[in-house]
Amino acid sequence: MIEIARTTRSSSAPPRTFFDRWCDLETHPEWAPSMEYFRLAEPFGVGARGVLRAIGGEEAPFRVAQVGPGFVYADTTELAGAELTVRHEAVVDGGVTRVELTAFLEGPAAAEWATRMGDDVQRSLERDLASLAQLLEDRAAPVGAG
Repeated sequence: MIEIARTTRSSSAPPRTFFDRWCDLETHPEWAPSMEYFRLAEPFGVGARGVLRAIGGEEAPFRVAQVGPGFVYADTTELAGAELTVRHEAVVDGGVTRVELTAFLEGPAAAEWATRMGDDVQRSLERDLASLAQLLEDRAAPVGAG
């Protein structure tokens, strides 16, 4: 496994609001400037498959890799010779929500993909998390309410 990106942020929005948005895949383009779309081919849940497209990228198959426990969501995108997993987690820490996004690659071509996309993934996760946090903070009740 090769970690290629990690970003964290504190937020006044409750963890549940992050989790709910992560699991509502069709809304990702509303707050994820890096994504054109996520489309599931089956009902949402662990193992559900679909396709996604990053802005400027090719359509790629993905699957829902993790939902919970707690406020955790992860999806895995299939690449030629590797898989890219992006894991999202939100927890209450000291009265605020701490959100962490981590991206890692696995597979025989993981090192090659890491060289090709690592910096772009880091920038994308940072932008996407900042955008989602702003959206949720503008609408949110205090952390203890979620």
